[in-house]
Amino acid sequence: MQKQLTRIFSAGFALVWGWVFLNSVLRWQHNGLAALAAGAVLGAVLFALARFALPLLDQLPRRRFRLLLGAVLAVYGLVLGWLGFLLAEVPIMDMSTVLQSLPDFLDDGVPQVWGAYYVICNNNLGLALLLTGWYKLVGLFGITPDTEAGIYAGIVLNVLAIWLAVLLVCLLARRILHHNSGVALAFVLCAGFLPFVLWAPCFYSDTLSLPFGLLVLLCWNYYRSEKRRPVRIALLAAMGAAAFVGYAVKGSVAVMVLALVIQLFLEKKPRQALAGALVLVLVFVGLNAGYKAWQHGGLLDFSVEDEIGFPIELWFAYGSTGDGDYNDPLCQAAKELPTMADRRQMLREFIIQEYSSRGPLEQLDFMTRKAVITWGDGMYDAQEFLATPLKANWTHRFILEGQPGYMPMVYYCQAYQFLLMGLVLAGAVGAVRRARPGTLTLARVSVFGLMLFLSFWETKARYSFNFTPLLILLATATLWRLARQRRIGRKD
Repeated sequence: MQKQLTRIFSAGFALVWGWVFLNSVLRWQHNGLAALAAGAVLGAVLFALARFALPLLDQLPRRRFRLLLGAVLAVYGLVLGWLGFLLAEVPIMDMSTVLQSLPDFLDDGVPQVWGAYYVICNNNLGLALLLTGWYKLVGLFGITPDTEAGIYAGIVLNVLAIWLAVLLVCLLARRILHHNSGVALAFVLCAGFLPFVLWAPCFYSDTLSLPFGLLVLLCWNYYRSEKRRPVRIALLAAMGAAAFVGYAVKGSVAVMVLALVIQLFLEKKPRQALAGALVLVLVFVGLNAGYKAWQHGGLLDFSVEDEIGFPIELWFAYGSTGDGDYNDPLCQAAKELPTMADRRQMLREFIIQEYSSRGPLEQLDFMTRKAVITWGDGMYDAQEFLATPLKANWTHRFILEGQPGYMPMVYYCQAYQFLLMGLVLAGAVGAVRRARPGTLTLARVSVFGLMLFLSFWETKARYSFNFTPLLILLATATLWRLARQRRIGRKD
């Protein structure tokens, strides 16, 4: 039964992902077929590398390979930091607001001036608390967030988060593929993923939440083979805690809790799955309840919420119209209403009107357009944040629209995105045949969960960025297995 359910899910995921992939190529604002062809060329190069060159690393003892990989990761981290500094930009939008509010937190731990903002945009509170902790640390060296040095300090934290995500992808590749060549291929795919570089200067929730989903996957990989009950319980608690911290920084990480519950029933016997789900959910819900109680206990003044706050329906309303992005007229219309109940009623009526105004085919087209915007953009909206450079240098020949290197960079990013999407699709098709639930299945369930959630929620390309390491992991496993099948046969 579990294999059949895994096969059904894999087939459904392949169909949905394939539809989004096809429409991403056809609907790309530039030449999608040219980018697809470039992605195929990149794939051929990586396939040759995985088939002929990287298997040589399997001859190295594991300890020597670890030292080699450690040195390469150290160099990658330094290069990423150097490029992040060069790409440093003047913070904009909510990133700027959060940065401006940090001295308020650092003063006495309670946001007196900016408290109302975090009542309205409560989703950014976790990000602010994370950054507050970081700036308390770097404050020992006289660095404050309201200075240029403070921006560079934020970039350092961001680079560490991206670097940790790359490290965790490599660790998961080791646990899943068991070969030096698989780990090396995972690093190569991470290093070639240019959005990691483009997002290096943007220390926002999209990047700072990158490691937490991977920590959940890593704990799950240990859990599924662990025999000792106390250790299994500890791993479940660790998964719940990692998911909660990720959720506090970026709310979309919460979909991994539901994905874990589904995965438990795909892999374990019903009784063990139910017990595991109970521990996992209790840890996540308990931590979240404590977090909310702490906020209401004096950190924020929620007495103003009825006057200035927004109900959760606002973000579903954003996701129900246009391209699913922020809608300022809708936001202003909600602001004009006097109470939270009035806003909630107005927004619910708006959502019902939007969905009822579309027929089935129009709704399919709307959902497809949103999915293409979310998953089919190889830049992940980095150009929005990089348009306000802090200091002029050679990198701006590539990142600023209209410069000679901009379009080649756009095409490279899009070709790479199509490559990843194609490999994820091929892996899902292969999973239909194998029907063996495992860590990669959990990655697919998590990605599918985010796809489903963002079909109704406000969305844009960067909202899927914190799940890109999962795509890279899925692509790595597919490409490595394809290369080995051609090299030593299907039996492997």
